[in-house]
Amino acid sequence: MAKRAFLVCAGVFVMISAKGFAEPVQWDLFDPQHQFTLSEGAPCPDGEKAVVLHSATASPKQFAVTRTVLSTDGLQNKVLRLRAQLSVQDVQAGAGLWMMLYDGTKQIGVRNTQKDMVRGQSVTRMQEMVVWVPPQATRVVYGVMLRGPGTVTACGLHVGPVVPAGEQNANQSVAVQTMAFAINAMRTQALHASLIDWESRTPPLLELARVGSADDLYAEIRTLLADLHDGHSFVMPPDTVRKLAAQPEQMPVFTKISSDVGKISLPALTSHSAKRMQDFSRTGQQIFAQAPDMRGWIVDLRHDRGGNMWPMLQALRPLLGNGDLGFFEDRTGKRSAPWRAVAQGVAPQDGGPDLSRVPVAVLIGPQTASAGEAVAIALKGRPNTRFFGTATHGQTSGNKSFTLPDGGRLVVAAEFELDRTGKRYEGPVQPDVVEADPDAAERAAEVWLRQG
Repeated sequence: MAKRAFLVCAGVFVMISAKGFAEPVQWDLFDPQHQFTLSEGAPCPDGEKAVVLHSATASPKQFAVTRTVLSTDGLQNKVLRLRAQLSVQDVQAGAGLWMMLYDGTKQIGVRNTQKDMVRGQSVTRMQEMVVWVPPQATRVVYGVMLRGPGTVTACGLHVGPVVPAGEQNANQSVAVQTMAFAINAMRTQALHASLIDWESRTPPLLELARVGSADDLYAEIRTLLADLHDGHSFVMPPDTVRKLAAQPEQMPVFTKISSDVGKISLPALTSHSAKRMQDFSRTGQQIFAQAPDMRGWIVDLRHDRGGNMWPMLQALRPLLGNGDLGFFEDRTGKRSAPWRAVAQGVAPQDGGPDLSRVPVAVLIGPQTASAGEAVAIALKGRPNTRFFGTATHGQTSGNKSFTLPDGGRLVVAAEFELDRTGKRYEGPVQPDVVEADPDAAERAAEVWLRQG
């Protein structure tokens, strides 16, 4: 349900003008559960009326927002700041700010302060966010949000362009260094770097890094990566990097399908630790060493979502042999050295059976992604090899990983992937035998191995 209130808010910029003030602002209440009210509060310290959201009946999961619309004429390719002083009473779920960018009716960006909500019995705190306005943006919609019961009062609620730092030497902050590093890495390495107008986009993004929060910084880096349209580049803030490093890794698993058919299932592997890579590749090679008499093998990649491809290849070395398995190719057409079933810094398992001519059935599906797809590509062109299941996820590009100045990690799709025959992959790896049902795909793989 939408309710409307007309508030005279001199601090709300609706366009860049000599006066810099707005006409009376129309606020809509978006209240899908019909549990909230929007009203004017007492005058704020600046003399303007407060915006008040209240509910006595909402559940902690219910929410409402105020909405107003701002034309982005004159704001394109600038940094826009939204801020307000929020005072909450008996709010436990949280209150905050939000903003959406539109190109006509198409939503092209969204920001909120959900990770840093204001909550408590009687708490007052300033909140703000900044966002880069794309050239195609036509309007921005913004306001205050409240989750659950309680009252939030917003004073000094205004939105407007950030004043550039000019010649101030602000480029030494870690946030600015992080943004500059990310921009340079994408500009010089990304496969589709030419899609972005770096000359016009870089200055406002550096300005955003100077004035914004860490959440603003990473949100804009994600937007920049999305504009590369490769479906594979991503960024992780420092806390996510630390959590990921602390998680235990899964190891390859052996399943005896029958007396003469074995299955090795490869999981994802994100670590680049020498010990974890060694453990992963050694586990795989030990599986083959302990079952050398199998007449056929199933390689199950259906849950290999990616990470580090090299220990995966080394784990399959008895099946892959010592030859060339594939290549990377950069955006200029330059090829890398051939892929081999060797992980740098990890010693290969001594001995073991030579299974390079044994029939292999490969199971793939939509969760086969990134490094998992690279393993599938390495198996393409192998003698006596057939693929079963459904198409893979489609992240068939080589990534380059960078540690950012603030400890985050940037991963950029920088290379195409080619199989041993020189075929380039720019989308999902396709099976030879399409079978959507996982059990049926495995049965079909076993039947083919027995007939081979």
